[in-house]
Amino acid sequence: MRQFFLCLLLLAVLSVARPAMAAGRPDAWDGWRTTRFLTLDATSGLPHATTTAIVQGSDALMWIGTRGGLARYDGQRLKVFRQLSRDHTSLPDNYIRALHALPQGGMLVGTNVGGAVRFDPVSNAFVALQGAAGVGMGTRILAIASDGQDGALIASDHGVFRYDARRNRVVSLVAPGSDLAEGAFTVHRDPDGTIYAGGDKGLFVRRPHDRAFSRVATPPIGDVWAILRGGQGRLWIGTGSHGIFVQLRDGRFVQPRALAGDAPLVGHRTIRAFALEGDGTIWAATDGMGVLRIRTDLGLAVYAMRNIPANHASLGGDTVRDVTIDRTGRLWAATDVGASQTDPTLDAIFTVTNAMPDPRRSLSDRNVRGLMVDSRDRIWLGLSNGMIDRIDRAAGTMRHLRLNGRHAGQDVKAFVEMPDGTVLVGARGIVAIDPVTFAERNVAVPLPDDLPVIALARSGDLLLIGTYKGLFTWEARTRRLRHYRHADGDATTIANNEVINIVDFGDGRPWIATPGGLSRFDPATGRFAVYRNDPADPTSLPQNYTGSIVRSAGALWVGTYGGVARGTASAHQLHFRAITEAEGLANDNVAAVLADRRGQVWTTGASGISVIDPQGRGVRVVSQRDGLPFDAYNQRVAAMTHDGDLLFGGTGGLLVLRPDRMLAARPTGSLTLAPTDIEQDGRTLPFSLFAGQRVIRVDGHALRVAFALTDYAAPQEIHYRYRLAGFDTDWVGLPDSVPATAIYTNLPGGDYVLELQAHIPGVHPRVVTTAIDMVVARAWHERWYVRLAMALVALAAVFGIVHLRTMVLRRRTRALERTIEQRTGELRAANVTLSQLASTDPLTGLANRRTLLARLEAARATAQRSGRGYALAMLDIDHFKRINDSYGHHTGDQVIQAVAARIADGVRAVDCVARYGGEELAILFADSGAADAGAITERLRQAVARAVIEVDGTEIGVTLSAGVAAATGDEPPVDVLHRADLAMYRAKRAGRNRIELADDRDVAGMDVPVGA
Repeated sequence: MRQFFLCLLLLAVLSVARPAMAAGRPDAWDGWRTTRFLTLDATSGLPHATTTAIVQGSDALMWIGTRGGLARYDGQRLKVFRQLSRDHTSLPDNYIRALHALPQGGMLVGTNVGGAVRFDPVSNAFVALQGAAGVGMGTRILAIASDGQDGALIASDHGVFRYDARRNRVVSLVAPGSDLAEGAFTVHRDPDGTIYAGGDKGLFVRRPHDRAFSRVATPPIGDVWAILRGGQGRLWIGTGSHGIFVQLRDGRFVQPRALAGDAPLVGHRTIRAFALEGDGTIWAATDGMGVLRIRTDLGLAVYAMRNIPANHASLGGDTVRDVTIDRTGRLWAATDVGASQTDPTLDAIFTVTNAMPDPRRSLSDRNVRGLMVDSRDRIWLGLSNGMIDRIDRAAGTMRHLRLNGRHAGQDVKAFVEMPDGTVLVGARGIVAIDPVTFAERNVAVPLPDDLPVIALARSGDLLLIGTYKGLFTWEARTRRLRHYRHADGDATTIANNEVINIVDFGDGRPWIATPGGLSRFDPATGRFAVYRNDPADPTSLPQNYTGSIVRSAGALWVGTYGGVARGTASAHQLHFRAITEAEGLANDNVAAVLADRRGQVWTTGASGISVIDPQGRGVRVVSQRDGLPFDAYNQRVAAMTHDGDLLFGGTGGLLVLRPDRMLAARPTGSLTLAPTDIEQDGRTLPFSLFAGQRVIRVDGHALRVAFALTDYAAPQEIHYRYRLAGFDTDWVGLPDSVPATAIYTNLPGGDYVLELQAHIPGVHPRVVTTAIDMVVARAWHERWYVRLAMALVALAAVFGIVHLRTMVLRRRTRALERTIEQRTGELRAANVTLSQLASTDPLTGLANRRTLLARLEAARATAQRSGRGYALAMLDIDHFKRINDSYGHHTGDQVIQAVAARIADGVRAVDCVARYGGEELAILFADSGAADAGAITERLRQAVARAVIEVDGTEIGVTLSAGVAAATGDEPPVDVLHRADLAMYRAKRAGRNRIELADDRDVAGMDVPVGA
């Protein structure tokens, strides 16, 4: 019997599928294309990791039920609702089982033991549902569905009920003692008013004119947990352990083999919920087997989306309690580890990784280092550790090969296909692979030292081999190997020895990318034309590190670490124009460049993918909302399939990008930008734009307006700003990492307009703007009569203040004059003190060096006028360092003070004694010659030598060495100082404790260079 029903279903399906199959063909990537999920879990702020229900409200916000409370998600923030003791407006139970969106922003919430409540968006409170007389709705709510009006149908442990939203009351739809009175698991209403209900005793129906439910005659289906009316009038029934059944339009039930209870994708698991996509695709939530995608457009096809532990972008968990499709077409699934969401229609970009749902189609390693599409459209991937994978989409197979021997640990970065179909692979040397048998053999190219090969290309009969030690060319016919290296100072050699990429466009003069610039090679002459960055030439390469090289629209495109260089020929010269982040490029660090069949240039970088129009005038960036994964891309690893799909290798696997699909305008559904939460002084204000409220009314104190765009594809990429017209002069931009919130404090009373704006990035950027009226209540002091009275009081106060201030100012003026006189006297005394401090040595009280030099200048001027000379003596305490080392610096200071005092007491009043520095003293003898100055200096030396200096009970003997120089007005003072200093050092050398008079030797010593 099952086979008979299956045949009927297949005939019905094929009758519809034939036109669709004729109109299109299956996707060549079906076996490798996976869906990327984003998952909200407990770390994101959910009250519990296990999610149980999910629905989009009429305000476009997502509501997520969990075992620990209810959460409302606006794309940026989660607002959590929990059961609170002694708060009758909170949830009656934290375990949420069912959710249903009501018009005007309301929400019906079904709990596990607390019954059903209605969330009122105006009051932000949960309101209990009132039952009709004698009606007990039960405490365990398992499902809620629309009643086709403003209310809902509720399936509970006491049966099926209808909620009348206008009267806020619940009425029972089942008769006491009936099968459904013991409990219903699910309920569904058709557009014609027919109601279906499922329970542990099967499927039941109540037609518009019936007064009660009746059992539907079905095959043995067991308990029913999910019901959906799909396309072509089919009714889909999900059961507890028997899989999925389909009721055809004529009333017959069939079960496709792929949906049977024992089918591998079902595994006798409970089918918890259904969701219907716009194209007729049905999504089924299973209790342990993930989400099933059921397509009927090209015959019946069933795919499973499951959690893959090694793939963070897979479904959050395999136990799925609910599924729904939001207004933008995104699929949401309530799993046991969070709420997962994805765009199931997004097929323009996806990644083949090492963790695919079908392990047979997983890569050996996720880091794709090399890439080539051969003449039969097979994709060769070079991986780490000598591994090679090959994807054959036509055959639906993935083959793996690990190179042996010395190649086993080498990253595979280079491929080239030979005319006979053999594929050469760059490893530690070159390996040839038979594309049919996958047999490998070493190619006898005598490269030195098993060099790693990082680039391969063919140019005529030559095989070009790129290594880290230069370029090699191999001619198999003559078995001739040539080696080309960079030579400093020779502009005709290759730009750098590391050959990153080799591209021959068929003219026999291949282009070579290196870290030191771009080279064009002429094999006939062995010479290179080199292009490098020249800071003085804006038409040179933007940066020397080059990688990918392509041609498009008559231009040469080169990927560099300074952006994309677009080169055009002019007057036999190649001129480049840089396209960088300033022009909109995703990243200046360009990894790969590839031109599609329309001539558009696609680039990968450190932080994204960009597309440039063929003339280089416009740049668009692929964003995460377009499906871009969080992966990095490898240098120049790019290729294009025969049907135009672009392939990029990176650390996350093989990225497949379909340019035409990516750039085609896609419907985005209805996007709403609105406030999602308003707080004033820390209190949440009741407000719902969808409940008919159009004006925000506040008092202007500590206002926070949280707002968001209901676009969940990549909410972290949306750029927000706001402006309060009538208060702000310009837009206020918000950092991307901060949830969008408009903040105001102490706004003046009045009428304003709050303008909100969201900038959506991507290949189809959009700007959404919303304006909302805001009324700020006027404070008592802002009313006109209060302000008039305050103005009069202020005027009188000003008059009184001015009069009082005049009196005070007069008194202060007199006091100030007295203070000025006192301060002036103090200032004069302070100036005298400062002058003394500036001219006196603080240790000895003698004149300091600055004063000595000034006195010397004055003595010279006097000598010039009078014709008489003057003399200068330089004295130094002998062995003063020993005193410091033996007795300490404190004792040394007291010795200097004692010697200075004796010298100061032994000269005339007209003479000047100064401390020149350290233990060195100087005496300026005014109007004196060398004989008089020498006699006085000798007397002072003897006096110091005879005296004993006592410091802290210790007697210390001190001697002096001195030099005396006489001078006239014709000699600069600095020369006099130098001569006296030289004479003093002669005294030191002569045994110390003596004086020397400067003579001709000291004059000659002044001509000796410093350091002689």
